[in-house]
Amino acid sequence: MANRIHIRDAQLVTMDQALGDFASADILIEDGAIRAVGPSLDGSGAETIDGAGMIALPGIIDAHTCLWQTVLRGYVPDLWPGAYYAKLLPLRSRYTADDNFNAAWIGGFEMLSYGTTTVVDYCHDIRGPTFAPASIAALKETGIRHLFTYSFMPVAPDAFAGPQDRLADGRRVYDEFHDPEGLTTIGFGVESIGAPGLEQQLTFARDLRAPSCIHVNETGTIDKLVARGLLGPDLLVIHGNLISNPELERMASAGMPLCFTPTADTQGTPADVVRRAIERGVDVVFGCDIPCTVASNTLGELRVMFNVQGYLDGAMERSFSTVLGRRPPVRPGLPLLTPRRLIEAATITAARVLGLGDRIGSLTPGKRADIVLIAKGPFGDSVVDDACAHVLLQTSPRDIDTVLVDGKVRMKEGVLQGFDARRAAAMVSDSRRRILG
Repeated sequence: MANRIHIRDAQLVTMDQALGDFASADILIEDGAIRAVGPSLDGSGAETIDGAGMIALPGIIDAHTCLWQTVLRGYVPDLWPGAYYAKLLPLRSRYTADDNFNAAWIGGFEMLSYGTTTVVDYCHDIRGPTFAPASIAALKETGIRHLFTYSFMPVAPDAFAGPQDRLADGRRVYDEFHDPEGLTTIGFGVESIGAPGLEQQLTFARDLRAPSCIHVNETGTIDKLVARGLLGPDLLVIHGNLISNPELERMASAGMPLCFTPTADTQGTPADVVRRAIERGVDVVFGCDIPCTVASNTLGELRVMFNVQGYLDGAMERSFSTVLGRRPPVRPGLPLLTPRRLIEAATITAARVLGLGDRIGSLTPGKRADIVLIAKGPFGDSVVDDACAHVLLQTSPRDIDTVLVDGKVRMKEGVLQGFDARRAAAMVSDSRRRILG
């Protein structure tokens, strides 16, 4: 008999233009896939989830987070002094594969608790052949969908004799774990511009048709990639604060997306690249980035972006024209980011950018059932009928009620399934004892 779940009477944000949204409707799930969406569906024999008083939307997708840092939560509360590079990254030399497992296990469950159903886990803490499998094993145990990004950034000391050994390990991980029909897919993080192995790493990833990403924290990087013929839609730019407008136009022509990480990318850094990128046709997605600084709460990062961009929009308008009153007049493109546009970026847009658009990102029949149900809260629904605004501006993590990944309930009535708080505490304690002494 098919495994069936019937979500009843929820307000639906489908992110499917053909379907539209529903004030109240059902979702029928069968064998992990969405079978039907609409009012008053026949769910005979199915497990029922009461969605009354809740908003159902596609699971949130985090496009870039380094989960290996989760066991060192709060180690870098202030990014301004440079402790991330000077103090945090050197600690990788003390990590074991067990610490990678602990961090990914805790981080995966944490993200599920915030309504994130897919994470791009960027792992630049791979010091030997056991590190990536440990992280992946932990992610599998949590049940979160994951694009594990095997970073080629070297970590010293490591167990690899040279760059070719690291590439061989990346290929072994891809061959063993990449499962496009399951919850685990594998991508690669190439080194930054100037690294001697960059082109070989990107060719390696492209030969496998695997997505890859590159950190861009300096000026002129995109022009250098253009000169080498390396741009493409399969290469996701991370951060990109200093990218010029002509470079963004080249990215748009190549279909090359940008991932902005709101907390990390607004602490003393120029943050206007989001507007400049969107205006030029670059897809922009978002991630939490660094658990050593900020909780892995992707919806929370969207809230940061909403407020930062609103401030930047007003400042921009005042710099070019006289503004009478507290806010400039609304016009096309001002404000740039609405709650719906941000949630769209973290669902259907992120799915498309990551090569998962045929499987997740919307509540479309036939796609996998990655769904989050968010209670409207005990203090009343919003007056204006804008479900995305209510989710982003009127709810908090306590209102995340139910989370499904691939049709399996991973959180029910606010309780994570399979999570053991005592085990998590022991993991953190063990890892910090090894890493911090």
